[in-house]
Amino acid sequence: FFSIFTFCSAIIFSQVKLDVNTIPTKVDIHLDGVNIGSSPIRNERISPGLHRFEIKKKGYAPLSYDLLVNPAQAVELDFFLNPIYECKFKTDEKGLVFELNGEHRWDVDLVRLRLEAGDHLLRVFKIGEIIDEQIINVDQPKKYNYFLKKPLSASN
Repeated sequence: FFSIFTFCSAIIFSQVKLDVNTIPTKVDIHLDGVNIGSSPIRNERISPGLHRFEIKKKGYAPLSYDLLVNPAQAVELDFFLNPIYECKFKTDEKGLVFELNGEHRWDVDLVRLRLEAGDHLLRVFKIGEIIDEQIINVDQPKKYNYFLKKPLSASN
């Protein structure tokens, strides 16, 4: 009986305090695949060792975070989730292929994408050659109209 009590009390005492804050609030927090509630999380207990946090809220980019918890430390985590925005890309140009972040490709005149807030690399191809490259900053739902840059012609 004594050894079981000692083992159980060692487990209880070896856990450390966990607080989790997020912007925005009321975000689902999963610890090692188990939902521990919505943020903010206060006075949760966590055992030492490697843990995975998954933070999810509709309308925001999900976040995964691995953390090695030391036996004697209290853990306070702060997470900022990036919003996801509905964006449209439109062009009247013909024969172009668009690529965003090396992931999304399209060759139609209108496409809708859900994009995480921040900078994104847009590359434009014509007949297999890159003809334009630019950084697009997504900070709200937006419609992007693409026009080919026309070279200036020399006048006589």
